[in-house]
Amino acid sequence: MKQDIVPKDISVILIHPCEVVRHSIGLFLQQSGYRVTLLVDSPESMLKKSGDLHADLVLIHYSSCKPRGITKNIIDCTGANMACLASSDFYHNDCYRDMLEQLSEGITGFLDMNEPLHNFLSELENITSGGIVVSKNFIKTLSKNAIVVEDKLDKLLSGREIQVLNLLSTGGTNKEIGKELFISEHTVSVHLRSILTKLNLRNRQQAVAYVIRKGLIAESNNNEK
Repeated sequence: MKQDIVPKDISVILIHPCEVVRHSIGLFLQQSGYRVTLLVDSPESMLKKSGDLHADLVLIHYSSCKPRGITKNIIDCTGANMACLASSDFYHNDCYRDMLEQLSEGITGFLDMNEPLHNFLSELENITSGGIVVSKNFIKTLSKNAIVVEDKLDKLLSGREIQVLNLLSTGGTNKEIGKELFISEHTVSVHLRSILTKLNLRNRQQAVAYVIRKGLIAESNNNEK
């Protein structure tokens, strides 16, 4: 299978309850240039493994993201970016019901196994590069779970803080945001701390969830007019 972008020795742990699906996805990832280091049926099975569990990316079926706190345990053990897998096809009709909560816990990808292969691989590349990715068929889940925020951003944040927040929502690092806005990484960090304080958020993931939520509400309101 020809790839436009070949991953640079990216190690992957795959957690999926179905053995056939687990090994099929693992083989596909290996053929696409990824280094699959572990295939397991559950987070519990992974956490029981001895030895080094460090990885660049953990892919986990969304049904295995319970109980609460399991995401943090996996990220702490592996140091990896973490993405959920589900399928939007008519038969499965999966959805990420707790997407906003999972974003705040550190998951940065919500991927659709029903996507075309080139889209799926492109989304994987974005996640391993530090971006936050939601497959298009699951965007509607965010709008269903959205909480309307009445205060407008321009009443809460400065113009510069809004710029930083928007760039953060696209997956930008402090260095990348600073380069885009012609400011230092330290200044970006100062703005980010201010944003989190003003919006009563705990971390970058919650900030991204906030932007996605408000953006979807605005889009929904515009479509109704």
